[in-house]
Amino acid sequence: MLLLIIPLGKANASLRILTEEWAPISFQDHGVPQGYGVKLVQQLAHQLDVDADIEVLPWARAYSIASSEPNVMLFPMSDNAERSRLFDFVGPIATATINIYAHADDDVEIEDLSQLDELGSVGVYRGAIGQSMLTDAGVKHLTVASMPQHSAKQLLHKRIRFWCQADLAVVSLLDDVSAGVEQIKPVYELAKIDLYLAFSKGTDPKVVRQWHNALQQLESQGELARLFEAWIPDDYEPNEIEHIELAD
Repeated sequence: MLLLIIPLGKANASLRILTEEWAPISFQDHGVPQGYGVKLVQQLAHQLDVDADIEVLPWARAYSIASSEPNVMLFPMSDNAERSRLFDFVGPIATATINIYAHADDDVEIEDLSQLDELGSVGVYRGAIGQSMLTDAGVKHLTVASMPQHSAKQLLHKRIRFWCQADLAVVSLLDDVSAGVEQIKPVYELAKIDLYLAFSKGTDPKVVRQWHNALQQLESQGELARLFEAWIPDDYEPNEIEHIELAD
């Protein structure tokens, strides 16, 4: 099907664009950024006639930069009360379910998060939304890793009992450590989250609106769904593209 691309004009400010190693949304292949989110941002940048020099950094470092400097876009990011005071959000570009996973041969049952501290440690990725959700829920027995693959390994080797991770990345992360999804199982659904393009405080509102308009156009043409289905083997459920403005 031929898609009509309406020129949106050149965006009127440059952005530093950051992401993390979180396949299949974003990752590096021999130093070249790849993934669903990367291709999406590159396509949006092309529509806006701007460069898309995407940097792949550890999440904690990328978040530190984006939360302290203007003119930074960081993706993918979920929204919460703290982040809403630091970022404008455009999207969602995907939806993920954050689960607590256990080893496949573990017969543990979880009905409430209050059980976790008694049952064992939960592996979390430093700075990730799952870590903050569990901390806010009062879970104290967390094993924090600098990379999500480390938590996956720890679970597989039974050094931790649980692993907190978004479902979109689980297959890829297990593949990175030469394991399969049949070796683990979800035992508790923590939350469903929408993932966005996040624009740092101080970014020109006109620039944010331009990216919002470009994403709306891509979604209305079906291109957002096509990109998603090309990278993520799951049902695509389109959501209305919105711009969540930075809170006062």
